[in-house]
Amino acid sequence: MGTRMAARMIATVAALGFAAAMAAGGWTLYQAFKGDRARGSGMATAQLGEVRVRYDPAYGRSTEDRDGGRLDRLDIAMRLPGFEPAGADTKSKPENLVFIRIEAADGSLAPEERMDKLYVRFLEPEQWTHPAGLVMRRFEPGSPYEREELYFAPPEGRLFTARCTRPAQPPDGIPETCISDIRTSGLDAHIRFAPDALLDWERLVGVVRALLERMTR
Repeated sequence: MGTRMAARMIATVAALGFAAAMAAGGWTLYQAFKGDRARGSGMATAQLGEVRVRYDPAYGRSTEDRDGGRLDRLDIAMRLPGFEPAGADTKSKPENLVFIRIEAADGSLAPEERMDKLYVRFLEPEQWTHPAGLVMRRFEPGSPYEREELYFAPPEGRLFTARCTRPAQPPDGIPETCISDIRTSGLDAHIRFAPDALLDWERLVGVVRALLERMTR
């Protein structure tokens, strides 16, 4: 089988899996909003640049985020594994929380283009397979991301990329963190989570994307 054909097959399988995750994410989010309506809670409204968003204030990390209004950015949090609103929760373990910074989309390089147009020039040639079907490559020493590793959905990282801090040797007690970005519906979402959440990356991306799309309806 030729290299191009193999790459197409991998991309097709990844896309089908991602679509299923999107559907699952949308259902999870629908259930969360359905529960909010049943409890009679109101929705907050915020203006991010030219984009108006509506959301459950329980997601907001600060009083300003929960009140809405005109904001430069909206900071929200979810609790794993069910993606319930976490807001200002300080009781959950850090590895169970997902923090999301939402802003109006800017003119920077789109997340799906960063693998080819930004990251690849700084990556070491060796690669490793992650249990969730991702590929991991380390950034070169002296690069802007030298203390990080890149995890991406093969073959080109267009469905998902995440930069994760490399475990310190010897351990320094500071938890490793991953960041990933999504752009949809005129919004940019900067997602921060623990490396263990990479095992469920498809559902994570599906839930966050569904949340952004629902916010702008």
